[in-house]
Amino acid sequence: MTVFAFDQGEPENPLGQLSAEEVERLPFGAVELTVDGKVVAYNDTEPDQAGGGRQAIIGRDFFGDVARWAGTSVIAEEFRKGVAGGALNVVFDCAVPNLPFKVRIHMKVSPILGTYWTFIKRLRRDPV
Repeated sequence: MTVFAFDQGEPENPLGQLSAEEVERLPFGAVELTVDGKVVAYNDTEPDQAGGGRQAIIGRDFFGDVARWAGTSVIAEEFRKGVAGGALNVVFDCAVPNLPFKVRIHMKVSPILGTYWTFIKRLRRDPV
């Protein structure tokens, strides 16, 4: 089993070596973005709540179209700051509107490809 570190201290970027099919099988949400926040690749880890097919998000603005809740938050602000500074590696734990669980968001630069990954992982409370 491959273990992907999910913290700020992970210096390697093993995701740059994965095929589209391998990205699709990741156990957490993964979105690859361009410098201006357009979606290059993604996996869809959430079931379709509406019952119909989801629209493809390749080429769409992640912060303006896909995850509008993040577009006006510190998350988008940190993405832009990290892109401008050439070093993006931040982690947030947050609540997302209309989700019954909190998520951990990790944004990280892919220096070889010149793109940026955003990982979204559900946080679960362990029973006491």
